[in-house]
Amino acid sequence: MLKNRTIIQSFATLASRLVGTNRSGGYEQQFLSFFEHFMKQLAHQVELGQAATDFDYLKFQRSVNANVKTGAHTRHEILLRKLFAFDPSVADVFDSATVAESGIENRVRQLSEEIVNVVGRVNSAYAAKHGADLFKLTNKSSQALARLSKRVTDVQTYGQFIDDLYFLVHEGPGNRLSKPPRSFADMNDLRTELRHDVDHGKGKKVRAKRRKLASSFSKYAGAASPTTLSPERYPLVQMNVLSAIATDLQSILVKVT
Repeated sequence: MLKNRTIIQSFATLASRLVGTNRSGGYEQQFLSFFEHFMKQLAHQVELGQAATDFDYLKFQRSVNANVKTGAHTRHEILLRKLFAFDPSVADVFDSATVAESGIENRVRQLSEEIVNVVGRVNSAYAAKHGADLFKLTNKSSQALARLSKRVTDVQTYGQFIDDLYFLVHEGPGNRLSKPPRSFADMNDLRTELRHDVDHGKGKKVRAKRRKLASSFSKYAGAASPTTLSPERYPLVQMNVLSAIATDLQSILVKVT
């Protein structure tokens, strides 16, 4: 599974950081599952080439091939980011300094710029075939694009962030997407949890709805609710959400071009 010496060194560095926390007991199987997932996705994205939907994997592979001094740092950042996306709860094992080593702030800026760029490219390609944009840009969705990289630090800024993404990727396409990507549907769930009374209705339905909403949030945060999240974890949630949306947007771009 570990193809060469460089990749072995990268995974060994990450493993040593986890063991060094003295809180790694019980994470062995999750770590193995992450290794398997990462290597499978790395091979898939590299095979896609220009049609790749997650450029972090291409960046990782380029750092392996190039053998430059900054390569080890680049690979460590990417592995941390992918680990926190694969299982956000692992962030609780590390201290805030190690979480920051994943380059969250820079990655949020990169993803925000990528989303703005891809939305424009998708609209151009879609309009050439259908005579209208796929993502309808209103005042709300235009403001959303401008605010994507604004740092999320608490429940209030998280709420604004989710509102913005709801208007951009849920309301923006309307019914022009016959089957919205999973991340787009998640934005509707995350906003429902924040802005709607989910306790309205019969007991079984309310419980099922609560479990569904908690599952959507846990996917990006590793916690059941934004009200229980520590402040330092919000930027990680922001990065994970933007990464999922950017990946799905790239998939849409491939389909419409």
